[in-house]
Amino acid sequence: MSSPASTHERSDDALESSLFDAVANGSIPGLDVRDLLHRLRSATRRPRRQSVRAEIEVALRFIAAGDRVRAEVLDPGGRSIDLEVLSDENVFAVHVKRLAGASGPRRPLDEAFTVLESVPRPYVVGIDWKPSTPPDAAQLADAREFLMGASMGDRHVLRDAGGARVGMMEMNAPRQATASEASPSVRVVASGDANRAAGMIARTERLLRRAYRQFAPGRENVIVLVGGGSAAGELVERAVLGGFVERWDRFPNVGQRIAHGRDDRGIWTGRHYERSRIVAWRPFEPSPGRIWVRTDRHPPDAAVVAAVEKAITPAD
Repeated sequence: MSSPASTHERSDDALESSLFDAVANGSIPGLDVRDLLHRLRSATRRPRRQSVRAEIEVALRFIAAGDRVRAEVLDPGGRSIDLEVLSDENVFAVHVKRLAGASGPRRPLDEAFTVLESVPRPYVVGIDWKPSTPPDAAQLADAREFLMGASMGDRHVLRDAGGARVGMMEMNAPRQATASEASPSVRVVASGDANRAAGMIARTERLLRRAYRQFAPGRENVIVLVGGGSAAGELVERAVLGGFVERWDRFPNVGQRIAHGRDDRGIWTGRHYERSRIVAWRPFEPSPGRIWVRTDRHPPDAAVVAAVEKAITPAD
């Protein structure tokens, strides 16, 4: 089954036209475009075809941001770099990986769940609700009871009167009070299936490690993940930084009883994968992407960060 994002993809003709315009503007060599289009047209399997499309889309985003791009460049060690980007005087390597599948919610969360936002606890709560009908009073009461005592990362199954599973709740992240709130309360958001999300996080981690093995020496290396649906940014963040957990070794923020931090499952945990300092994600949908920057021991060049932000984060 194809991803819902496929309905937002540019046609092959549109990609080809944009690439030829970029050649005319001197933004990418003609030979590189010929190679990209050959790989796109000759790909017989959808996964491979989508990977090439992702590479083309990222190249076009950097070009639209005013940069020059080369495709499939060999580093001194003979390894292939997906894209080499020249932004002003900065040259950096971009490794593009397509994130397959989609883990987002089936539909917007039913408004009946907003009654749970009166619970005075500082959490963002993801709810995966399967029925097309709203929850009844008993289900909402069960959900409220869970929220009153749950901790970060806890999950709770929602069931119908017959005991069948109809939804899932998960304590996703801490939440700060807004300017109009005296203290933070629960915020409910639509989420996808938790097990499917866990699988996508694992796939994302594998892609990040694979990209890291392709890093070019002597330059900044940027990983750009493409696809996964409009909600995949949160899952990429968990793969990079780790999920939120309660931290009893830290002091909580002012006004909060419990300190929160990240677990040790993200690839940037501690001193792991230290050469990885910039990760970005972009959906196929016409919505903004996201970027994560590692600022601990050796922060990346600010000009490279700015170039990636300019190319990846704007909406179409």
